[in-house]
Amino acid sequence: MRSFPGTPRALAVAAALAAAASAGAAAAQPVARTARAPERADDRGGASAAEPGATPLRGSLGVPVAERLLASSDPEARLRGIERLGAIGSEEAVNALLAALEQGAPGARDPRARLAAVRALAPHAARDSVRQLLARELSEGGAPARSAASPLGELLRGTAALALARSGDRRALGALVNAIVQGGAGGEAAARALKAYPPASLQLLLGSRKRLEPALVAFLGELGDLRAIGALRPMLDGRDRAAQVAAARALARLGDEAALAKARAWLRSPEPGLLEATAEILVHLGAPEAPDAVAALLGSERARLEGLRLAELAPSERLVPALARALPLLPEDARPRAVAAIGRAGGAEAARQLRGLLERPELATAAAFALATAPGAEARAAVAEMIEGARAARDADRRRLGLRAGVVRALALGDAPEALEGRLLAALAAPRGSSDRAVGVFGAVALGLRGAGEVVGACSPASCDRAAVHAAARGALARGERALAELAPLFAALAAPGGGGGAAGGDDAPPDAAAISAGVALLAAPGGGAVATSRLAALAEAGGPLAPLAARALAARDDEVIRGRLKRLLEGSDPVVRAHVALGLGSDPLPDSVSLLARAYRFEDDPAVRRAIVRGLSRRTEVQRRRVLEAARDLDPDEGVRALARAALSDDPRDPRDPRDPRAPRARARALDAPRPALATGVVWVAIVPNDRSAAASAASRPAWLVRPDGVAVPVVADPDGVLLVPGVPPGVSSVLLAPAAPPGDSGP
Repeated sequence: MRSFPGTPRALAVAAALAAAASAGAAAAQPVARTARAPERADDRGGASAAEPGATPLRGSLGVPVAERLLASSDPEARLRGIERLGAIGSEEAVNALLAALEQGAPGARDPRARLAAVRALAPHAARDSVRQLLARELSEGGAPARSAASPLGELLRGTAALALARSGDRRALGALVNAIVQGGAGGEAAARALKAYPPASLQLLLGSRKRLEPALVAFLGELGDLRAIGALRPMLDGRDRAAQVAAARALARLGDEAALAKARAWLRSPEPGLLEATAEILVHLGAPEAPDAVAALLGSERARLEGLRLAELAPSERLVPALARALPLLPEDARPRAVAAIGRAGGAEAARQLRGLLERPELATAAAFALATAPGAEARAAVAEMIEGARAARDADRRRLGLRAGVVRALALGDAPEALEGRLLAALAAPRGSSDRAVGVFGAVALGLRGAGEVVGACSPASCDRAAVHAAARGALARGERALAELAPLFAALAAPGGGGGAAGGDDAPPDAAAISAGVALLAAPGGGAVATSRLAALAEAGGPLAPLAARALAARDDEVIRGRLKRLLEGSDPVVRAHVALGLGSDPLPDSVSLLARAYRFEDDPAVRRAIVRGLSRRTEVQRRRVLEAARDLDPDEGVRALARAALSDDPRDPRDPRDPRAPRARARALDAPRPALATGVVWVAIVPNDRSAAASAASRPAWLVRPDGVAVPVVADPDGVLLVPGVPPGVSSVLLAPAAPPGDSGP
């Protein structure tokens, strides 16, 4: 709103106040200003200021304006109306918000409007009418009649639960407890919210209940509040067996040994259905009987998968025989987990069992990885035998398996077999394009025996040992940014239109496999290095393994020419690309990019993308970032998003002066940079096996991208035998996505 000569000043201030609030923010706090004319305020964002005594005008003029917006047929106008009312925050504004969500109102049928309203109403959750609405959204946020078709259902439900938990109000907490007791998606959201905002007193949760329902008892164990022990112990002596079991499990999770006597009694006199609970209690309390109880589960057809879960939770050498017996009886997709559990158990018997599993082609890779990561001399000796034993001399597949296991062991444990280095260097002399040479190149680069640029130095767009490029690029991931930077000139040459083999083509020409592998250089050059902006845009829009890093680099070069393309990518269907655009916008030279990030956060349903948005905002210094970060910190259902937002705000103290005052210092940022690959020792090992033997060639040199736990996508290409080893992965859950088809030039020198 602009103030013109002759305009009554109070009216101009009131209009500026009505144009407040970005999406998802808590209600704006009025800031007294006495000397300056009101600044221009955007309908969609910006902090609001209030003159002393301006509240009556804001209440009388701001609310009617917002109500007119709410009556609009334009969904965006209705959203602006909701955000205006949230910024005003008066009783009248809150009532208008509630009316906008009444059954039959346009806002009640729009998940985006409901989510914006829930965020705006969060500061008022202690009010009866607001609490009732939030409880309704908690139970119905994903109901088929309302928003099952909307991906925002889970986000809406989780936000409502957090708003209730954050209030600390007794009745709001009661609504959450009721949701936990009822179970389902609402109960899960309520449990997560109460873990995020634990109550000041457990009595607020328990209320006047004479009997604690099993679901509530289980939640008390998960909550980890030791004050619950006093309420749980008496339940062990009750007559209700279901209550006894629930209380014993909860007490075991809390580390209270009062449950141990019960579990031992159940173990001595087994009852149907109690074995799983007994084993879980013994495992959580570290009882010496725990391995025997878990072994009994592994021998039970009904509880075998639960036994596997507990074996993963508490590895023990005593469990190795039971795991080996259970292995052929488990579902096929669970067998690699059992192999890994044998490796984590360790010891001579585990090494012996894993040696035997190497003879089973479908489990050989899992067994080799288990030996590579298992501590102890027995496992190291088994890996050494795979590398230089009599079988290795005549079986190239077994030798390559051993070399890969040795490299993984060196990277993960620093405990490589003595023969590894010499065998890797010998493999470098294998024919170009072969799997043997690819294994040698990968190991030599990953362990620092050869530089990435050294082994691919003779590669040119017209003639290239692509298998060596694939292996060297993945090996460089273990050595850090300096090794990755060695591949930058090669990537610039291969990524150019027609660079992969000299074929003619414009910016839209697809990259070949060597260019995809060399694209790891973009990890060390987030701005794209020497690659042309037009080519980065084409790669980002084409999809595939290079698209995410190309999108990040493109966003870092934002200008008015490419802004439209960035907006389309940020609103596209690929969440990995959306996340990388958000990461790149953190380094965008244009200050208004913070508005792109703030707008993208509003209704983003993918938690990984919201984490990336928070990371991007952490690098910005504009004051607009704070409102979104505070909303993410307080009301985002994803624990990772909240943690990142807290970290981003930890070095950004609230300035007591008006943040729009040019005399106030700019908000300090704590940039949440992704971990450097060299700091991580994790290795991902994937063997690509086609479902149909006739399609075996499709596994050779197959492009893919690995999304690390920090959200960064790494372009990779498999060896000619279809094996992917990707080092330098931080701890956490990673995912591997295979490209739908191999690009041109994916095999041969």
